[in-house]
Amino acid sequence: MRVPVVVPVVLVVVLAACGASPTMQAGHDPVLKVGAIISQTGVYAALGDDMETAMRLYLDEHGGRLGGRPAALLVADDAGNPETGGQRARQLIDHDGASVITGLLSSPVALTVVRQAGGVPVVIANAGADGLGGPGVYRVSFTDHDQGFAAGKYAAEHYGTSGAVLMAPDYTAGTETLDGFEAGYGAKALKRILTPFDRTKDFAPYLAQIPADAKFVYAFYAGGEAITFARAFSAAKVPLLACQHLADEDVTQAVGPDADGMTSVGMYAPTLTNQDNTAFVALWRSRTGRNPSVVAVQGWDAMRMIDLAADKGGDLARALSQIHDIPSPRGPLHFDATHNPVQNWYVRQYQNGENRVLSTISPGSE
Repeated sequence: MRVPVVVPVVLVVVLAACGASPTMQAGHDPVLKVGAIISQTGVYAALGDDMETAMRLYLDEHGGRLGGRPAALLVADDAGNPETGGQRARQLIDHDGASVITGLLSSPVALTVVRQAGGVPVVIANAGADGLGGPGVYRVSFTDHDQGFAAGKYAAEHYGTSGAVLMAPDYTAGTETLDGFEAGYGAKALKRILTPFDRTKDFAPYLAQIPADAKFVYAFYAGGEAITFARAFSAAKVPLLACQHLADEDVTQAVGPDADGMTSVGMYAPTLTNQDNTAFVALWRSRTGRNPSVVAVQGWDAMRMIDLAADKGGDLARALSQIHDIPSPRGPLHFDATHNPVQNWYVRQYQNGENRVLSTISPGSE
């Protein structure tokens, strides 16, 4: 879904003549412009669809306003490419007058966009790279370390501290998540099997590398790669512990019955019983006819954080720094001193078309 952006030429010329910076221009615009850099093409396109749908749904439900101010969502496709993402960020800021940048599915893209953003705040709705951060950078998703760590804690308790095999694509999110897993697991994995990112079409040769004495495989994959991996893994003779995106709604629907029984560790499940989630699931189903994904919740929460900050008035970057927690369908969501989320993680099992929560891993257990 793309919204055409028409910038009044006369306005741009006048502001440029006055020497106004992009940030100052955005501050004087009666419309709060939210620039969302989302993968509309490439390996994460399906995730991008959910993220954009959630952001537009939030804006629709709030009468097209954020913090009581008229708002517009300006979406740009990064195509999963860091250089493209950086270019889109500059365009959204310099030419379209975005007051804040959000979206950002891929960690390599997010790292580039953060460098390009200058003084414009960035609210990360998915990318988990541990190194993301700094002044003006806020994250409503998770860090790669925290995702892997929670899964490692569960694996040590459920499978014992030996016999783990780890699999992931060979890029930032994959390797950092596996590092986090080993930290939580408390022991070295039996083997790491890394696959070329966004280029692996046949996983059989890599699955053949799983040692015969493996007790289980912990795997990180997302988007199109997750679907391909899950279909291939259904023939394996070893239990699978999945990351949250590998067992998310887009994957389980595409894989079908072979996804039944898949156990995963993630920070959300549509079956969570809290007031925010009940309302969100009902709203999402009314719009899409299916359950919301992790990425949908993250997109929704990114808009909610911007909404709460805008409601404070004044400088948006300063207001964002004053948001210490937000209500979320995932349950309690707080932010630490580095603007990263502190949240529950859930052990989930896919049963009868839904991820059902088996147990909760609280932040204190990490």
